Amino acid sequence: MSARASRRRAIALAAAALVAGALIAAACNDSAGSEDARDAASATPAPTAAPGWPRVEGLRGQRYCEVLLARIIDGHLVADVWNSYGLGDCPASAWAALDAGAIKSEHGALVALLNGPRYWLMDAIEKAPSDRREADFGAIRMFLAATVDLGPPPPDLAPYTERQVARNAVFEFENGSEVYELTAPTGRVYVMQAYSTQRNAALTELDLPKLGGIIAPPAGWTYVARVLHETLRIGSGAAESTVVQDELGNTYSLVDPR
Repeated sequence: MSARASRRRAIALAAAALVAGALIAAACNDSAGSEDARDAASATPAPTAAPGWPRVEGLRGQRYCEVLLARIIDGHLVADVWNSYGLGDCPASAWAALDAGAIKSEHGALVALLNGPRYWLMDAIEKAPSDRREADFGAIRMFLAATVDLGPPPPDLAPYTERQVARNAVFEFENGSEVYELTAPTGRVYVMQAYSTQRNAALTELDLPKLGGIIAPPAGWTYVARVLHETLRIGSGAAESTVVQDELGNTYSLVDPR
């Protein structure tokens, strides 16, 4: 194998490890999709607090899945994140039938990774309007939710590491909702935006209050569950958000500094 081919293979393996670690959680779309989607009835568009930004409510507990297509562009590992939310609930049979190798070949990607199923924990989202692209992955319809620059390979795969995600969205957790927080030794607080069943298929929302006894964050980190006494909004319309993940692939967003 040539040195060039060996390097390309190493980059592909690094990309696979990155996405398998589920380091990215993209924002959902701005409206419910097909009529047969399970979430179409419960996710209700409502007036937005950000002028011109569509709003979707009723997200908590809604299931989705993602396909990530990674390429090398100008020496950086770049991943397109395709998301099923609003176009269906990612049926287990259709998800199990997806072939990552076939998807990689079909889309000309360096690597294709399957990320999910996942479940939203915020109550509402507001997302900046943008041109919408959709595609079919097997029997699952998805939209392009984000394109993420992961920097030069190989990527840092460690959990509890901050990542910058360009998503142009605001996540809202209602007053009275239970939230799950990681606090870093620096005092920075991250709220869980979605939990994953990819590494623990038995995990449910009922397990999240006691997750602190299951995960093992680094020294100085703490995990707590608490009930909000006021509405919490994360993102404030900024183009980029800061996220971390635990070792189970659950994703947390940094609470905006005050």
